[in-house]
Amino acid sequence: RTGILLCFEPDIPLLRAVLERVDHSEWIRRTNLVLITHADDSAPISEAISGAEGLFTLGAAFLEHPACRARLGNTLDAFASRFTDVLRAARTTILTTLVQSEATLRNLLMNADWYVSSRGISDLRDAARARSAVVVSAGPSLQRNLHLLAQPGIRDRVVIIAVQTVLKTLLAKGIRPHFVTALDHHEISRRFYEGLSAADVEGVTLVVEPRANPAILDAFPGAIRCVHDDWLEDILRDVAPPKGSLPAGATVAHLAYSLARHLGCDPVIMIGQDLGFTDNHYYAANAAIHTTWFSELNPFRSLEMLEWERIARSRRLLRRLNDLHDRPIYTDEQMATYLVQFERMFAADAQRGLTTIDATEGGVRKNNTVPMP
Repeated sequence: RTGILLCFEPDIPLLRAVLERVDHSEWIRRTNLVLITHADDSAPISEAISGAEGLFTLGAAFLEHPACRARLGNTLDAFASRFTDVLRAARTTILTTLVQSEATLRNLLMNADWYVSSRGISDLRDAARARSAVVVSAGPSLQRNLHLLAQPGIRDRVVIIAVQTVLKTLLAKGIRPHFVTALDHHEISRRFYEGLSAADVEGVTLVVEPRANPAILDAFPGAIRCVHDDWLEDILRDVAPPKGSLPAGATVAHLAYSLARHLGCDPVIMIGQDLGFTDNHYYAANAAIHTTWFSELNPFRSLEMLEWERIARSRRLLRRLNDLHDRPIYTDEQMATYLVQFERMFAADAQRGLTTIDATEGGVRKNNTVPMP
């Protein structure tokens, strides 16, 4: 009664023969039993433990039936590996939330004035229904197809939503996104808006979670919209206009994807969302961190070397997955956590008949997406 039992059985005809001949739905509904039928899909596992992550992080055990071990073979190992990935992601999310709790509270209080005075996103619901959206992230493969967004007429046909990390890169190439998203806790995020004027970001709206560092809202020179926050809403409900909610996400890319669905966009096309070290690179070309590194460059210290050192520092947390072409690719613990959350979002939207296109042309393979160039 205090735990959850996940049972893995990939033989769908066998399950139907057992569960359809005799109706087991009633007693299963009264228990914490969850049936998993796909070894390589993290979404149903993530959904199964939703709300009970804390319980799972206290400990979980695998109970193997010898006959099933012989019958399922490597498939059972694949399920165990995927379950472990989800469990690691849940643990990382919980630890990050606890570590950032003080900064989150501080940021919320310091953004109270913006929360009261800024517009929300309620009126944006279904504002772009049936239009395509392109979510632009900062992965290494972004340089392969970013130039396509600069073609005349593209901005009129699709909704462009960018993470704050690539805003300057887009503007430098003459690409003006409709929205840019932000939720980072650290004050260094101010760097993504340094030197920008109101004319530079005309027609660009910043959609920000109130837990983001207030330096972001102070630095952005254009229109700002805030997303609903339960804690601030309890305090300011009598003075703050309704904001509109988005599903909680761990990164600006999750926020950007959720915003695209809030707008009613379908399909949602993702570029630069590698979630791995494509070609052994950590960042896309001309990333803000590259500007910071310029003072360190010399004949013996190149950008490629600095990027590799950035990856190698996390070698104990590196993990090996498959990319879009089933070739091995390295990712780290943090990005693997982001992948689990993305796949859960993709699976939920696929069940609603929505399409997610992974046009990243690099990075890890993502379940419940359609890879395209």
